[in-house]
Amino acid sequence: MTAKSKADSSLSLTTDYRPLELEKEIREFWEKNQIRDKLELWEKDNKGLLGYVEGPPTLNGIPHIGHARGRVMKDIRYRWKTMQGYYVPFWAGWDCQGLPVELEVERLLGVKNKRELMERVGEERFIEECKKVILKYHREWVEADRRLGIFINQKKAYWTYLDDYIEREWQYLKSAWEQNLLEEGYYVVAYCPGCQTSLSSAEVGYEGSYKEVEDPSLYFKFKVADRQNEYFLIWTTMPFTIITDTMLAVHPEAEYAKVKVGDEHWIMARQRVEPVMHELDIKRYEITETVSGKSLEGTKYDYPLKDIIPKQAELESKHSLVHKVICEDFVDVNTATGVVHLSPGNGEEDFWAAQKRGIPVFAPFDDEVKFTRDAGVFNGVFARDTDYLVVEELRNRNAFVEVKTVKHEYPTCWRSHHKLVWLARKEYFLRTDKINRKILEAAEKIEYYFEEPKNRFVSFLKEGKPWCISRERVWGTPLPIWTCESCGQKRLVTSKKELMAKALEKVPENFELHKPWVDHVTLRCEKCGGLMRREDYVLDTWHNSGASPFARFTDDEFGKFVPTDFLTEGIDQTRGWANSLLLEYVILTGKPESPYHAFLFQGLTQDAKGRKMSKSLGNIVEANKLLEKHSADLCRFYMMRKCSPIDFMNFDLQELNRRSYQVLSTLYHLSRFFLQNAEFDDFKPARDQLIWGKILGTLQPPDQWLLSKLQWTIKEYTDKLGRCEFNSALAILEAFVIEMLSRLYVPMIRKELWTDDPETLERRKEIYAILHYTLKTVTLLFNPVTPYLSEALYQKVYRKLNRKLPVSINFESWPEPDEKMRNKTLEEEFEILFKCVSLVYAARQQAKLKRRWPLSTVIVVAPEKVSNTLRGVESLFLELTNVKAVEYAQQVPEYVAGENWVSA
Repeated sequence: MTAKSKADSSLSLTTDYRPLELEKEIREFWEKNQIRDKLELWEKDNKGLLGYVEGPPTLNGIPHIGHARGRVMKDIRYRWKTMQGYYVPFWAGWDCQGLPVELEVERLLGVKNKRELMERVGEERFIEECKKVILKYHREWVEADRRLGIFINQKKAYWTYLDDYIEREWQYLKSAWEQNLLEEGYYVVAYCPGCQTSLSSAEVGYEGSYKEVEDPSLYFKFKVADRQNEYFLIWTTMPFTIITDTMLAVHPEAEYAKVKVGDEHWIMARQRVEPVMHELDIKRYEITETVSGKSLEGTKYDYPLKDIIPKQAELESKHSLVHKVICEDFVDVNTATGVVHLSPGNGEEDFWAAQKRGIPVFAPFDDEVKFTRDAGVFNGVFARDTDYLVVEELRNRNAFVEVKTVKHEYPTCWRSHHKLVWLARKEYFLRTDKINRKILEAAEKIEYYFEEPKNRFVSFLKEGKPWCISRERVWGTPLPIWTCESCGQKRLVTSKKELMAKALEKVPENFELHKPWVDHVTLRCEKCGGLMRREDYVLDTWHNSGASPFARFTDDEFGKFVPTDFLTEGIDQTRGWANSLLLEYVILTGKPESPYHAFLFQGLTQDAKGRKMSKSLGNIVEANKLLEKHSADLCRFYMMRKCSPIDFMNFDLQELNRRSYQVLSTLYHLSRFFLQNAEFDDFKPARDQLIWGKILGTLQPPDQWLLSKLQWTIKEYTDKLGRCEFNSALAILEAFVIEMLSRLYVPMIRKELWTDDPETLERRKEIYAILHYTLKTVTLLFNPVTPYLSEALYQKVYRKLNRKLPVSINFESWPEPDEKMRNKTLEEEFEILFKCVSLVYAARQQAKLKRRWPLSTVIVVAPEKVSNTLRGVESLFLELTNVKAVEYAQQVPEYVAGENWVSA
């Protein structure tokens, strides 16, 4: 772009766009002028309050590019809504407790498991180490926010480990307790041997938790008691569960066959005979009889391992249904053999089948998932290590048929990646299954923006399982339940004040609501006078962060800011924070209401090849390292422009500085072009501004066209932001800057600025007013996405020309479209003009005639309507195409067939 040189010496915009230098300068400007702090004044002077609660990042690692993408989306919403005049409590929050932090500390301390941790380190030192870790990573996160230009208020951050937060979290438990939704139970839960704690059903289904694993594929047989050579044929991928077997199950309505194989008769589902025989490579077999599943009920079988597991013989003698066949509808006769062995200590359906029949649950496991003495010869062996030991014992007892290996999807721990084991354990549960109807009703009222994430979330909620909230860990919110050692009476404590008042011993000065200090407090049982001790559990970390809508605010703030207007987190939070927020809020209020009106689930971020980012692949892009060398604005624009927010984004460093740089650099140079020319002619916006309502009709057609397209851009861009279609919104803004402003409008008016003739000064000032209004508006629209460049242009162009403007672009009002400036007819006419100009350019290219070479004549062959449109802007058409004359025709004249003509 060409600009007059008179103002060059006084320009405050450099000749080229240097984003890193510019961003450093603007950061210092924001901090020196306390711009973010001043935005808090909006709380008292605004057009409305829009609630917000920060989805707290876990302080167990360094922020990466995926975290950055999500935080940019939050920042866009905040800046946009603030410019619209709303007050948003965009205050930080930090997830400090739970398994993720514990595992990081264990890694740093070099311990392998919880038992070693307690022996070598102890609870008190471990807690202190956890606090050191979260403070270390907190610095990294704050720095990433600072570099990225995230305008979140760090001074008002909440920390989930502090006592005041924990006390308010306990209020959720109080509400659950009063509604009989908090209870102790003995259920089968997912358990991680590595972390030595149970997991909730939600955690089991986290994104990426299912891995392909290799397990034994075992066919075995249990002999029918008191029958010669008759067996039930069974299949499993977890032979260790045969140790805890207590029943077999068949489907009551299915047909079962007795299949003669050699001298034996095997019982299996009739429809599975041929597939199983084929898999076992048994060619000679015969179906001798078929019976109903119902008729098999009550059949006793000989459990083959009673001699090495004496406890099994004891169970059999105490309950008449142990080692017998039962009927259950959950038995699938379309897979395996249609006969299922049940281990109530290791399976959810198995457990409930035993519970409703009063059959004892056999679960001889310790906290490391090693078998105890009750498992006989398997005592002290890790459960999964017994798989092939069990196979050999079956082989020695004529209970073995065949074993192979099978690869299949199996759930692993979302943190340690150990294969999970299902165990029957005493835990504490929130009975969210009892209020599932309210939860689903609340979920239907939420705005999700896109159908796919909504369906995924609602589908998960429909599972409606109880929430196991107790964890056998150390660093977490203590479960505030004390149990009497004498009579078993339980008491829920819901405040530090109550606890200190009821404590039997003097509470030390350094007392805090964490282990081990809280465990030193004993209470007197009000029922029998016995000693009460706290249940040795901490709460699920998702309960901790899910309590944030109430726990992070005061009562007054909670009333003002909850339900929140808008939240956004990764799609992996379908079963995480989005879920725990909703469940806890319905419990707290007792109503079918959500703590958030809208929730945007973001797609995750992958590397350039579409691979998940991981330490093992070495493809993690750390946010701070990236932002040391690359522009935050370019990153922000690139991440929002590349794809829909719900899509998985492949982050490619090679792409970062291409289109993003072109768009922002074009805006920068357009602004610089305007400023140079405007200063040369002493343009002052306050003095030379145009009253659009009076002069709109007198403006040149290109001016009217640009202003009309700008109004459309404001409306469409704002609508797209509101629907969280960030990529589509930026496509609109990009098209306006690159196409409409740079490629089309500026070439139409550039020559008018190539003069200092006093007679044309008013026209030049008219153009400056149009450019000033247009570019300033575009800069405001860019601000939520590219705050550094927007602030720089605002300071170096618009405040330079008018010092009466607000001190920062962030105090400006969001642009509103002016329908009076819309001229759809003119827009359609200019579409025809630009299409015709494009055809002339194509013809030139075909003939290798450069645009700067003037041509004598262009013939437009088109319908009369098109020709009439062009006649209205003929001078502009000739100027843009660099042709001296134009002729109009409805068909191609015969004389253009010569060598001096080219067509397109």
